[in-house]
Amino acid sequence: MAGYSPEGYSSPRFSEEMEERLKPNRFLGYDRDHIGVTALRRGMLEVAESQFRRAADLNPYEPRFREHLAWSLFRLERFDEALAVIETVLAERPNDADVLAVKAKIDARAKR
Repeated sequence: MAGYSPEGYSSPRFSEEMEERLKPNRFLGYDRDHIGVTALRRGMLEVAESQFRRAADLNPYEPRFREHLAWSLFRLERFDEALAVIETVLAERPNDADVLAVKAKIDARAKR
């Protein structure tokens, strides 16, 4: 990482560059998901969506990140996008009660 001073190693830019170099990785994304959950609970829906997208991008192996992304899209009333995302999760986990519940809520709202 030429050009970084010791202080620069804690910069957000450096962290994102390291994430990019390491992805996809089964160990990445959990911090982003936690931030997204916190943002969602506080009604910061756009922030939550961006954090869940980043988590899913870094770690496509963890379906919960995409489930959370679908829920944030649902809360943003972007039902078509939410449905597309939750269907990818459902293909991997067809009997997951949480995923089925999210899909049912999306379906119910999308039909209105």
